Formats: sequence, C-alpha cells, structure tokens
Amino acid sequence: MKNSYAVVDLETTNANWHDNGRIIQFGCALIENGEIVKIYNQKINPEVPIPSRITALTGLSDGDVKDSPTFEEMAPKIFKLLKNKVFIAHNVNFDLTFLNREFKRIGMNELNIKAIDTVELSQILFPTISSYKLQDLTGYLSIEHDNPHSADSDALVTAKLFLIIIKRLQELPLQTLKLLAIFGKDTIRDTNLVFKLVEQEVESKNNTLPDYLYEKNGLILRKKDFHVAEEIDHNSKYPKTKKEKQNKLSGILDYRKNQALLMDDIYQTSQHQNNHKKWNLIEAPTGSGKTLGYLLPLSYAVNSDQKLVIATTTKVLQQQIIEQSIPLLSQVTGNNYHAEVVKSSYNFIDLDRFYEALDNYKMHSHTAILKMKIIVWLTMTTTGDLSELHLTNYNSPLFTIIRHRGEQKNNTLFSDDDFWNYQQNRYHESLILVTNQSFLARNLDSNIWGDSSFLVVDEANHFADSLRDVASPNVDFLRLNEYVKKISDILYQNRVTLRYAFTEVTTQLWNYQDLQDMESHFQAVGELMQRLEFNIFENYIQNNVSLKNREQFVSIIDSQQNFGKDNSELIDLFSDLIIELSLIVNRIDTLFDQYNFQKNFISVELSKVISNLIIENSKLRGTLSNLDELLQSLQGNKKEFGLQIEMRDYYEPNTLKVSWRQFDIKDLVDQVTDRFNQIIAIGAAITIQKDFSHFIMDLQLDEEQINQMKILPDSNNMSKNAKIYLPSDIPDIGTLNNDEYFDMITRYIVEVLDNMDRQTMILFNSLNTLSKVYERLMGTDVKEKWEILAQGVTGTNEKIKKRFAIGQRSVLLGANSFWEGVDFPNKMLEILIVTRIPFESPEQPDVKIRQDILRERGLNIFKADALPKAILQLRQGLGRLVRSPNDKGVILLLDNRILTKNYGKEILNSLPKELPVISENIDLIKKDINEFLN
Repeated sequence: MKNSYAVVDLETTNANWHDNGRIIQFGCALIENGEIVKIYNQKINPEVPIPSRITALTGLSDGDVKDSPTFEEMAPKIFKLLKNKVFIAHNVNFDLTFLNREFKRIGMNELNIKAIDTVELSQILFPTISSYKLQDLTGYLSIEHDNPHSADSDALVTAKLFLIIIKRLQELPLQTLKLLAIFGKDTIRDTNLVFKLVEQEVESKNNTLPDYLYEKNGLILRKKDFHVAEEIDHNSKYPKTKKEKQNKLSGILDYRKNQALLMDDIYQTSQHQNNHKKWNLIEAPTGSGKTLGYLLPLSYAVNSDQKLVIATTTKVLQQQIIEQSIPLLSQVTGNNYHAEVVKSSYNFIDLDRFYEALDNYKMHSHTAILKMKIIVWLTMTTTGDLSELHLTNYNSPLFTIIRHRGEQKNNTLFSDDDFWNYQQNRYHESLILVTNQSFLARNLDSNIWGDSSFLVVDEANHFADSLRDVASPNVDFLRLNEYVKKISDILYQNRVTLRYAFTEVTTQLWNYQDLQDMESHFQAVGELMQRLEFNIFENYIQNNVSLKNREQFVSIIDSQQNFGKDNSELIDLFSDLIIELSLIVNRIDTLFDQYNFQKNFISVELSKVISNLIIENSKLRGTLSNLDELLQSLQGNKKEFGLQIEMRDYYEPNTLKVSWRQFDIKDLVDQVTDRFNQIIAIGAAITIQKDFSHFIMDLQLDEEQINQMKILPDSNNMSKNAKIYLPSDIPDIGTLNNDEYFDMITRYIVEVLDNMDRQTMILFNSLNTLSKVYERLMGTDVKEKWEILAQGVTGTNEKIKKRFAIGQRSVLLGANSFWEGVDFPNKMLEILIVTRIPFESPEQPDVKIRQDILRERGLNIFKADALPKAILQLRQGLGRLVRSPNDKGVILLLDNRILTKNYGKEILNSLPKELPVISENIDLIKKDINEFLN
C-alpha cells in the first residue's frame, strides 16, 4: 500500500459524453498508507440543463449548480490533485474516460496515470455476491452509505470498499494470490497492480495455511466434511394434541388450526400406509403454512431407508425450503435437520477439467475474470455448486469445459477432492431431499431416493406438465449438422498437432488411421442425415405446405400420431444415426481421457484443440440423448402424443427440427407410484370450485391409486383482507394490436405507481410482453422513483426476488414462476397487478397438441382444458398477496373479460368466496387502495 490513491466518482448530466454529457459533481477520497486522509466534494456548473431524471437520482438541480465553477475553472486543480496518484473508481472506464474527454474538450492534456477498477476487484474477491452495484456492495459489506448517487459519498464508500478488498486479498493464501497475479494481466487497465503488490507483501510474511484450507496441485481448496451432520432424537413423539403443538410452536410461530389439521392428516397417512392407494391430494390455501405442515409430521417418520423427497417446480421455491423451512423445522422440533437440493452433476465444477482449463483454455478477458472468481471461490466453497457464483448466465464456453459429467473419478489429479463424489455421498446420507419435478422424473431409478420414501409433490398443479416435458425430446437437424461439422473441422485442421502429440507417447493414441476412421463416421452421419431429412420432408411436409406458405417459416403440428407410422425406414435411419453419433462422441471422450493421462506431452496448442473438441462434443452429446429418447418414443407405440415439425426454409430440408410432445404420461405416473411409499400432491390451487376432477384427469391418475382428497379451509379471510379492482374505462384487449396493448398496460402501471409507496408486483402471461412493457417503463419517470426489477432482464429469478424482498420502493415484473411459490409476507408485497386472465395461447404447439388430443376424446376444449388452467393460474397469482391473517393486499386486473364474458362468472366463482370485485375509474381505485391498505 505504498502508492497514493485517488478514489473518484463523477455525477454527470448524461452517461454518454457524446450526447452533451457534462460533469455536475466531482467527488474524491484520498488514500495514503492504507487510510482515507481527505475527501473532496465539488459541484460544477455544466453550462447545460440538468435532466429531471438526473435531478431525481442525484438531488442536484440547475439551481444547485448555477453559482458553482465551471469545469474549465476547476480542471487545473483536479488535474493537479490526480496527476501523481493511482486512479480508482467503481467502473473506472467510465469515470477516467469521461474526465479525460472533458480535459481534452477544454484543450488540456489527458491524465496518463495508473487506474484500478473496484467493480472487477469486487467480482473476483467476492465471487458469490449476486450484484456488484456500489449500493448493493455497501449493503453486503455493511459499509455506511449516507447519500447514494452523491459524488463525495460514492467516492468515500468506494474508498472504504477498496480498503476492504485489500484486507480480503491479504487474507488469501499466497498460492491463490500468485494465480490471481498471473491471470490479472487481463483485468481492466492497471487493476492487476493490486494483486502484484499484495502478493509481494504476503510473500514476505509467514504463509502457513489456516486449518480449514489445503493445497492440491497448486489450487487452494476448502476442507469439506464428507458426512452429513444431523442431530435427531428419534425417540421424540409427534405432538398430537393442540397443547403439544402450541408448546412446540411457542415463541416461534402462531398456532394455526388449518396447519394443525394438515399436520395431523399427513402424520396419520405416514403411520397407516396403504400399499395400493398411495396418492393423497391436498389443497392447502395460501398462507396455511403448508411447507411446515408436511415437513413436521413427516420428520417423525423418516429414516435412512425411508426418506422425505420434496419435488418442486422452481429454484426459488427450492431455496425457500432449504433456507427458511428446514431451519424452521429444526427450531420447532429441537432437532438439527439437514436437507440437500438434488441436482445433476452438470451443476458442479470438475476440478480436473478446471485445472486443465487454467493454463490451456484462453479466450478473452471475460474468461480470465471467471477463472479468477473461481480460484477465489474454491477457497470458500465446500459444495462446488456453480450456482453459488450467482452469475446472470452460464453461457461462457469455459463452463462447458469445467462442468462435471457425473463420471466416477479414479486416479485423477483431483479424484480425492471430487465435488460430485462428495455430493453423491451427501445425497445418500440426507434424510430430506429437495429436487425439481422434472429431474425426479428423469432419475426415478436412482438409489439416492431411498427404498420406501415419502414423496411430496409441492405445487402439484405442475406435475403433469413436468412429466410431459421429460417425455418430450426435440432434435434440431441444422444444429446437429453444425456440431458434427465443427468436430470434423477441428480434427482435420489440427491433424498434424494431434498426430505429433500422440505418436510421441507409447499408447500412440491418435494417428493417420484414426483420422481416416473418424472421417468415415462423419461421412456416414452426413449420408444418414440427408436420407432422414428427405424421408421426413417427403412423407410429412411436402404435401402439407401450400405453395403460398413455402416462403414462410414452416410449422406442422401432427396430433394424429402419423409420424413414424408404417415407416420402418425412418426408424432404421434413426437407429443407424444414433450408432454413428455414439461412436463419434465416445471417441472424443476417449481422446480427452488419454490427453489427461499423458501429462508430460502436452502443449498449449494441443490443449486448445482438446478444449474446443470438448465444447462441441458436449453439444453433440445432448442432441444424441434427445435422438435416443425420440427413437424410444417412436418404438414404444404410445397412443397419445403429438409432434411439431419445423423448417426454417422449405427448400432446405437440413433446417428441420422435430419436437415430440408426449400427452400420455400414465407409464411415468405409475413408475412414480411404484417408486414411493406414499405420495402427497399438495398445492394452493389444484381444484376447480372444490373439485379435483381436472387435476386427476390431467395427471391420468386412476381412482384406485388415490388414498384421499382433502381441501383445507382458508384461514386468511381473503374476502376481508383483499380486494380486486378493475378500471372501468379499460378497453377490450381483443380490440388492441400488440403496441396498443403494451402501451395500455404501461399507462395503467404508471398511473397506479404515481404517488403510491407500496411494494408492487406485476404478473404477465409472457416474457415477451414483460420485456416490451419494461422497455416502455424505462422511458418514463417511474424509473427515477422506483427500482424496476424484471424477470429475464435485470437478473436471475433468485436475485430479483431477494432485491424485491429488501426493497422500499420496488416494482417487480414477473411471469411463469412468479405466479406461484414465491412468498412475500409482512407488507413486502401489497399491490398485485395482473395484466390479463392467464389463458394459454392455443397456438403454442404443446397446448395445441394437448387440446387436439382432448378434442379427439370428445371433450369441450374450453371447459375441459383452457378455462380450468387459466383459473388455476389466476388463483396461484392471487395467492402471492395475503400470506397471513394480518396481511392485506389488492389486485388490479387489467382485463375486463372477467365482467363482460360468460365464463367470467365461473372464474369469479372459483375465487375466494365474497372477495370484493370493484370496477371504478382509476382515480377512485387509487383512493380506495390507499384507504384500504392504511
């Protein structure tokens, strides 16, 4: 820390210097010898108007700066202050670039000084944080931040952040620092200076590793306990009486009669199991405490053979169970329960592959930053679960390389440290497992579930769709061709490198003949693909597309099970293609394994070749798996399925995409039934007007499989604690085009949020509509007064949920998973805007196929499918509001069809009894909302 540092923050009229952007405030904190010694704060007259949105953000108006010096007047002082310092900023490429352009504008020299970025430093040193905005970092690190978006305040907290970063670096092991200094050359500007300085400083001290860390092949890893630590008193008895339950819950939760009824019912089911009638259908209204309602009674029944498996639909709900419900269970029972989220190996890092990628897989600077994040993270993680990094996306090719494939590690560099092996052990030892419904269906034969376990299907209204998704593969012929061609090109273009590398070793893994053999497989694949494409085109497309539609994107829905029927050639072609592709995939896998084995003969060039092969082979493996599923479905003679055949270009058969839509899931349901001892299908909305018939039909359950059907009463009194509002002047959405509809939704959102101060969630039927409305909202003043969180736009579902939960003036735009399973109690959510009745689009292939099949059965599609699903989705959405008897909330429905259409009455009759539905103009609605919620 010998350098003098100047930590700078600028407030400007516009983030774009070219668009008349000028500085309105200069803030600077000086650091000397590791201490903040002085803070500068200077308002600057920009000589251009300050936009209202900037005033709302910074608090600075034209009047505040009119008597301040101009930048031209202040520039010499600022230049002198900074010229012998190391420049630090949170997003240094903005502040230093903007400042230098201003110097240049007035004819001065630019600052030619070292510069460090605290954004990148934070990303690397705090790898598990979900947001690196300055305000979020200060909250995470408990840095007092009195005046966000004021330059002096932002400069001061950035200086404090930098000192915390230095301290964090000083605490890292020397070997970790050495790796960071090596890869730091790809960081922004001179950011690597920090790693080098701290490395030198630490190197001169005692470098003994703390007890919780160890070194392996140059990586510093955190020690992990391969065994699950659970402290459970198996002699304790279930609290059967009301008094016993009250004693258990005392000081933790209020006793709720509904929850107690649910607990008793599930406990009785666990003690008196019916080997034939295994399904227990339970509707537990929102706020009834259903999660603890099944966790508590079943915790008294589980053991090493008879586990509790909970299958949900979303990661958000899985995290809620792990982070909130399981600790609550432990608190209530006095035991120490442990639960694991069961995921595929794909979610975990493969240390052997990461070690190889460190030196050998080099792309752009972004890849280097990811490597540095992971190097630090490995000193922190005991799971190796990549989701701990909280990235907005994991699409970097690096992750394709370093993800675990689930293979058993034997005699590799990191076989004793393998995270997937560790995780498998924890799955086997844990008594409570939480997983995704689709993952469970794909892995029913796994032994981790126990021998005679209990299965809870939470949010059970989605289980049928989850099972259908599992049975519905797709094959994109264009992509498949691309993957195969890429592997062929890599092998051919690098034939000399491969041949030279492996003829030097005794195994002679790769020679001229190997390339020739692979080329024969590539040629066979090409021929089989052409024949397949022609077969499908000739039999299922050519006569089904009119001349006028041949210039458009082709989409054909086959709900009549014609695909593959009486077409043995098609089946044979699929079988042969799978064989040839399997040979290619396995050969590349072998090449990689042998490459890992031959450590003494590796060049950087060879490593790049192998890395690229791994990426393409991983893609090919996924398509091969889908092909295999498709063939099995065709050969299985399943009665009810549908198929979507797409062509991006009618005249290019290789643009084919075949997507299977399986409707018949009876076999899968029976497999689930056989696999578990008792199954509890539970959800807040699985009946239509207190009737389970739709749920039973959708899941294709037999009556003899059902043990009981139960509906718990609503204890939250929705009719008194909630209201539904419908603007009386809202247009019929059927008369609006897309742009008019997006504008209308935006207009009402802006009106509702104006002069309101209540957390608001807006639910959409599609992510496309959500993004269009988000774009429009960002063009309004709403963004100055509210933090706008949008699914798929501003971060992951988990991230925006957490930000909304801690927000003061936040609005959350959500679709799909936000309609259910997301809890925001205690006034975290008071206003819910539902943009339209959630009918599924009948043009969606899976919806069309399902409805065609139901139509073949002679059913009224609207009454049997479309309306029930819309009602269930709407009920789920309304359930986000009132989560306890003390909660209050309002729903604004921007769809007048609930009052104007005949089916509206049926929808209303399915909602909580006597729930007020008020149709007024928006001004009266806002007035009533404020009075009701106060």
